[in-house]
Order: sequence, then C-alpha cells, then structure tokens
Amino acid sequence: MGLFSKIFLIGALSAMVTSAYSPPSEAARMLDRYRGYSELTNAASGMDIDLYTYNLTTWQMDHGGFSKAYAEKYRNPWNGEAKSGWKVNGKDLGTIDNDATVQEMILLALRYKETSNNTYKNAFRDSFRKALEYLFSAQYPSGGWPQVYPARNNYSDMVTFNDNAMVRLMVMLKDILDARPPFDSDIATSAQIGELQASLNLGVDYILKAQIINDGKPTVWCAQHNPSNYGPEPARAYELKSKSGAESGGVVWFLMNWPDQSTAVQNAVKGALNWYEDTKVSDMKYNRGTFVPTPGASMWYRFYEVHNNDHFFCDRNGESSKTQDIMKIDEERRLGYQWAGDYGSKLLSVKDDYLNAIASLTPDEPSSSSSSEEQSSSSVVEVPEFALCGSETCSQVLEGEDFCSVIGVFEDKNAGFMGRGYVNVDNEVGSRVTYVLKATQDVQTTLYIRYANGGNAVRNGKISQNDVVLHADMEFPSTGAWTNWEILPVTVNFTAGTHDFTLTSLTEDGLPNIDWIAWNNNEIKVISSCELPTISQQKAS
Repeated sequence: MGLFSKIFLIGALSAMVTSAYSPPSEAARMLDRYRGYSELTNAASGMDIDLYTYNLTTWQMDHGGFSKAYAEKYRNPWNGEAKSGWKVNGKDLGTIDNDATVQEMILLALRYKETSNNTYKNAFRDSFRKALEYLFSAQYPSGGWPQVYPARNNYSDMVTFNDNAMVRLMVMLKDILDARPPFDSDIATSAQIGELQASLNLGVDYILKAQIINDGKPTVWCAQHNPSNYGPEPARAYELKSKSGAESGGVVWFLMNWPDQSTAVQNAVKGALNWYEDTKVSDMKYNRGTFVPTPGASMWYRFYEVHNNDHFFCDRNGESSKTQDIMKIDEERRLGYQWAGDYGSKLLSVKDDYLNAIASLTPDEPSSSSSSEEQSSSSVVEVPEFALCGSETCSQVLEGEDFCSVIGVFEDKNAGFMGRGYVNVDNEVGSRVTYVLKATQDVQTTLYIRYANGGNAVRNGKISQNDVVLHADMEFPSTGAWTNWEILPVTVNFTAGTHDFTLTSLTEDGLPNIDWIAWNNNEIKVISSCELPTISQQKAS
C-alpha cells in the first residue's frame, strides 16, 4: 500500500474534529526540550561556527545520516576515518540516538539562514535535504523510526522511543512543516514539504497502535516497539519488555501538541495521564540506587510489567534477575542506571488544562451519503492491542500479507488489521497461502491466528508443513464483520528444518482473512526469503 493510501486510511479510521485546537501553553513549552543542539555548539566553541558546520557536512554518510557522539570530530573536516560507529555488510549505519542526525539538521538550517558565504550556504542546504531523505527512507511502512538505519540486526532496529529519539525527530519534522525557525526558509524542497504531513500522520498512527492496553484501557509505551506488530520489545539485557515511566512522557507531550486531536489521540493522552495518576509514588525520591522518603515529592519507576503495574529491576543477567527489590541486583547496575525519577508530575500538572482545551472539540458526524457499513468502520475508533499469544506478548509474528505464494490477494480495505494489510484467499476449496518457516528442532507450538470472517458460516482450513498435515481441520467461526478480528489458537507439531508452511481452505467460501500468525517459541523462525530449495513451488519448476 502506498504512503498516501495509508494516510487516507488513517484519516478514515479517526474521528476528526471541527474546532481549532490550541494545546496548553505549558505543553507547548515542553516541546522545547526536544529542540536542543548544544552538543554541537559546545564542541564548536572557539572556532568559526560556519566552518564547524561545513566540516560537519563532510562527515555525513552517503545515505544522508550521521553518527552519534561525533561532535568533537566536526572541528575538523573528514579525514578518511570511519564516518559511523557501526558498519554492517560494508555499509555505514546512521542513527537518531543521542540527538544524532536531528541536531545536525537543526544546526544546518540555522546556519543556512544566517551565513553570508554562498559556498557554505549551498553545502548546508544540500546536506540538510540529504538528511531529510534519510529520515524518510528510515521510516517503517507502519510509521515508526528505528534507532539505527540501515538495519543493525539487533534491538536498535526496533521503533525507538528510548531517550525520546522518535519524539525528537517528529518534533523537528513538524517544525519543518510549520516553517518554525530556523526552518523558515527554502532549506527543504517543496516535494519534501509535501511528504512531511503524510510521514507525520503515519508516525502518529504508529504511536496510537503501539500504546499498551491493559484490561481494555490505554496505558503508556515501552522504550522500543516492534515495527510490524506494534508490541513492546526488549533492548539491552537489563531493559526488558515493559511499560516505561520515563520514555512515555515525551510521547504524551507530543500527542498533546498534535493539532488533529482526533478521538483516538484524545483517548491515548487521557489513558496515559490516568496511568501516571494510578502509578504515582507519593512522598518518595530516587537517588542513585536508593529510595529516599521525601514529603511532597512524587516518583515513578523506569520499568513496569507489560500486563500490570508492578515495577521491576534487573541486572545484566536479564529476566532471571528480575526483582522488585533493588538491593537484589548487582551494584554495577544498581548504581549505574536511572531506575526511577519524577517522570509524571509535570504531565499531571497540565491535565486539567488539556481536558479544558479539548472540551469544545466536536467530532464530525459521518457523511449522510455513506452506507451504514462505511459509517460503522469510520466512526468507531479503537486503539488495537499489540500481538498477544494468550496473556503474553508474542515473541514471533508472521504478518499474513508477507506470503511467498497465494491463491488469492493482498488487501488493506477492511479496518482493524495490523501491519500493512492482510491476506484474502480465493473463495474455493483448496485455495491457500504459503510462507517459509524454520524450526531448529522438533517442537510442539501453539500458533495464534488473527483472522476476520464476515460471513455467516464457519470456514475450515488445514495447516501443512511441506506435504505433511500438521492440523487437519481448523474451524474459524464468524466474527460478525470483516472489520472484527479474533484470534484462534491452534497447537501443531513442527519437524526440524526449513519448510513450506501452508494454510489451505477446506470450504467453498475459502479461508477467513488472515492478519497475522504468531507464537511464543523462539525455536521457530520466519524466513524472509522465498528463494529456497525446500519450497515446493521451486522444486516443481
């Protein structure tokens, strides 16, 4: 699906507002904390700032990104050493971590406006535009941005709220779109300006879908999320899947300032504010590994369980060291990490102002010319949960649309799916969809299949591994509408090896629409390439 088609869908799923919205003044001021670039100006102290900025452009990578912690290097032009701290398959990797790329773009825009040297001015403009293209390329189809791009093949490939990386980037993109100084010039091309709103809309859509839901209530976010299924993901060994008291604050500030206060955005902000109220620890401060009773103070923990509000700590031993007693983790991690802080007081101080600001906003009524089915899909706004395998977050997710072959089509017209869309096989017995999976050993696993069956009858299907039937007759009951998605658990026995994995229809109506198939067993992996000798269609050819 194209970017603008995706944005049209986003607009159709959100209840739009008719009144102009002005965020609380304190919320607007809070965005200034994400506009800094002092690392660069401090490093440039004592030298000509235009020369420093020109040197900076020589360190830019071919794809347009910059590395982090290179501010001191910019005092001199590129000298042939590595332009990045990371390289994969011979490619330098750029990043938005630690303000990288974003702060370079802010300085480039400022000096472009102020320099009188035409050589510098042209270099600053070209470097900025190249960096902006890098950010467009780095954005996932689902809307989020990774910490590192191109892929580093670890946790930094996840959509990253950690250290406010994605929020800082989106604040800058919004400033460029609004021509807010220092972006009030022709520093970006008209074509790039035209892409910005779509890119930002997609980013907001990702944020809304990634919000963690507990008992039907939107809460907050993890420091990093899966780009496909929106679920929380771990990072370093002591940074487990969690709800993050720290990183979620920046996300809420951004949503408070988002001009389109749709029902979904309002619900996300209100849900997060309610969560901060529910989890506040009163009369307590955190100070380098210890908790100090302090009358009048407020505190939140860095990490909370995904499915409840129990806080936890852990050290470099990871999951096995998880505890609610900070004294049970090793001293190095206990003293070397920020485990708690006053993450929510400022947010809660503007809650009433925010509620007053949105009180006068009235959602548009659906068009009278729309059909009843169209009205129901466009006026109902839900914040979808991330992929769940029972009560746990799925560790492996196979998107339905990422097939190797299909007797059917890719679709994205029925709302409520995750990822880019879903697969719709033909209405006939024997229609099928095939993927490639690798099992590292013989293993029994429960698969969770998210599907929609808008017909009245049960649809039946089977699962095969190559030509071996793993499950002879699955029953997919009606979900009442093609926009209603439910999950069917199916237990199967995989044989070790890399094989075709096929779902085949046993009924004339075909299979239901398949959004994703997920499981909680890391012994089974999705193979992204279909060009394998074990695929039956390859053998047949």
